Amino acid sequence: MRHHISIALMLPSPLMVAGIGTLLRSLPDLPCTVTELQPDGYMEAIARMHPAILIVDPVINGVEWDVLKSSSSSPMKIIAVLTQQMPKTALRWFDDSFSIYDNATAIIDVIRRNVKADEDIDKGKDLSPREKEVIVGIVKGLSNKEIALEMNVSVNTVMTHRRNIAAKLHIHTPAGLTIFAIVSNLVKLEDIKSDMDKL
Repeated sequence: MRHHISIALMLPSPLMVAGIGTLLRSLPDLPCTVTELQPDGYMEAIARMHPAILIVDPVINGVEWDVLKSSSSSPMKIIAVLTQQMPKTALRWFDDSFSIYDNATAIIDVIRRNVKADEDIDKGKDLSPREKEVIVGIVKGLSNKEIALEMNVSVNTVMTHRRNIAAKLHIHTPAGLTIFAIVSNLVKLEDIKSDMDKL
């Protein structure tokens, strides 16, 4: 069972608030509290609530998305509800989006994907700095011996770190660790692409 999460809705339409709120509250595997926020005083409300997810209309006037994204004291996913086509550059401050024309399943998938990413970050909180270094080495495609040389430790130490990582994260493949490393900001997607280009 997932832990209880707080979801805030900052949408101009009462109908959208009611519909999305009802959809979220109906999910038995996603226990959540859904709260409506007004654009006036939204920063104070978010600081008070610490929502895990903020669902917004990206064209609300008076909201500085860059400030909101950078000033949040706790990790918060911002999901845009699209009522019209928007260029990708206009969506750069948002973690994800869905359209009002999407069906319920597609909307739920977006929410679950962002809750899962949040849970993956929580899972990695008890990793040691050395274990994180090993993950980065694995993601870069280095062998145990290469990781050991880079970290100035023995191969046995690297193998112990790998066992501990698998036990803590329940991830047993390089592909799974790559996804975890990207979501947890241990590596950037651009770095992985540039490493792949060198091959």
